Amino acid sequence: MPGSLNLEVPVLIIGAGPSGATTALLLGRMGIKSMSISRHRSTANTPRAHIFNQRAMEVLRDAGIEGQMNEIACSHTSWMECLAGEEFGRIYAWGNNPKQKGDYELASPCQMSDLPQSLMEPVLVKEATKLGAEFRFSTEMVSFEQDSDRVRVTLQDRDTNDTYTVTAKYLVGADGANSKVIEQLGIPISGVTHSDAFNVHIKCDLSKYFNHRTGSLNWVLNSSAPEWAAVGNFRMVRPWDEFVVSMHPASKGLNPIDQPDDVIQERLHQLIGDDTVDIKILSTFRWTIREQFADRYQEKRVFCIGDAVHRHPPINGLGSNTCISDAFNLAWKLAYVLKGWASPTLLDSLTPERKPVGDGVVRRANDGMLAHRRLWALIGTDPESRKNFRDTLASGTSKGAEARENLRKALANTQDEVQALGIQMNQVYVSEGVATFIEPGDEPPTFGHLNALREVKVSTYPGYHLPHVWVAANGQGSRISTLDITGQGRFTLLTGIGGEAWKEAAKQISSTGSGVEIAAHTIGFRGDFIDCYNDWFNARGVGETGAVLVRPDHFVAWRCQELVSDPVGKLCEVLDRILGKNFQTNEVA
Repeated sequence: MPGSLNLEVPVLIIGAGPSGATTALLLGRMGIKSMSISRHRSTANTPRAHIFNQRAMEVLRDAGIEGQMNEIACSHTSWMECLAGEEFGRIYAWGNNPKQKGDYELASPCQMSDLPQSLMEPVLVKEATKLGAEFRFSTEMVSFEQDSDRVRVTLQDRDTNDTYTVTAKYLVGADGANSKVIEQLGIPISGVTHSDAFNVHIKCDLSKYFNHRTGSLNWVLNSSAPEWAAVGNFRMVRPWDEFVVSMHPASKGLNPIDQPDDVIQERLHQLIGDDTVDIKILSTFRWTIREQFADRYQEKRVFCIGDAVHRHPPINGLGSNTCISDAFNLAWKLAYVLKGWASPTLLDSLTPERKPVGDGVVRRANDGMLAHRRLWALIGTDPESRKNFRDTLASGTSKGAEARENLRKALANTQDEVQALGIQMNQVYVSEGVATFIEPGDEPPTFGHLNALREVKVSTYPGYHLPHVWVAANGQGSRISTLDITGQGRFTLLTGIGGEAWKEAAKQISSTGSGVEIAAHTIGFRGDFIDCYNDWFNARGVGETGAVLVRPDHFVAWRCQELVSDPVGKLCEVLDRILGKNFQTNEVA
């Protein structure tokens, strides 16, 4: 039976990883108290996720902690016989291809970061705690029940086995790929489980193998490797003496078996190509390669985000990044509803907005995994096929030329993992719902000419992410991003010369007592901000007197091509549709 302790909290979050801790932090910044629980004793004790892309870094920038997270990713991914041996090829990674660096700089004010999850999570928890969030580790959810007003959750302290109840207005399931929240809701999970991989976290000085090819991912394909660890990947944690080495079985569907430390040491020395290197094994753990999607992300007052709803291998480094963006989408909506600024119908937009993004990430990560397996098969994973491939590769014959061309193509195909700016940035909420409003006649952009994996879709059409461009208060001021003058838990209206009436309308609505604040800025000559490189002119998608309304999560909520006769009435109409609140009477629908 549950104990007599009965706590109340606005939001209870199951899970304290990237999605759960980010949700708690963002809610705290909007003045909403939350409690996060984790069945683990502490934050991540292994590096786990490490690549954080520009879109995720923008969320952390909005949360005020980008400066604590910013470590620049290394520049290569390589494939080799062993670290000390023959190299088959390398490619630029994570925005470091000289031909594409400019695309990354244009896409965001942030840089990609190579930051181990074990270092990131404590920062999220510390900063969320400062804002009133409570974290309880060694605590797991037993069960929950919900009615029209609340969610009643039974928790258990794993150290004492005591149970108690927490009553929350809303419950967030951010409890990972084995989510108990999803399980109790009975939400179907589509897709398959492929196989397991085996990770080893080590301390080992390997600087002489990396100083000349600084790479955060380094694939080793030994032809004499045991089947349970046919392919190894040295993933840098700290340059160049701490790594997580992932070991993959020879074929899809074959699961590795647990091995004693002396066998793992032997395999590691084989991967390095030098058995004199001193290796300290810090931990070992298995993980599952999945291709799974939740059918929906919510059920009444319970919402699921992160790996609970999209499960996939770490190819493209999209896992924790998508978790963080899930949290950004949900947190502001929960805060607005809890503050009475929006109708609960706003929360109905989580699944239609985030599920297409999550499903796309699952497909992309598994496509990337297949590209790696095709490369492994080409190079060969057994001694005979490897010898034949290497000899042919070095041959001056037509077969040698064909083998070299096949290798070039296979390596190029993996660039969709490490130079995939589009899949990182092109989160688009394509279906009009309660959280966006499209003016009649406003035509969506067409991007058929773009490589959606590699290139960014730039538009202010409702449902698209606000384009990043540089603006400045004046010629003597430092430049800042359009993302820096938006967000921060509020709506922002951007207009141009001649659109000052929009600003006055935003000010008037903000002062009505509804609680909703609309910041407003003019961008243009002698406006609030100057358009430093005329990039806003090219990206804004509306006339100078028009308006672009940006949500707290940097997504465009609505736009209007030109100034209308009644800007106050128009803005009220838009907010009515988006937030489900009558801004003429200041009542929630």
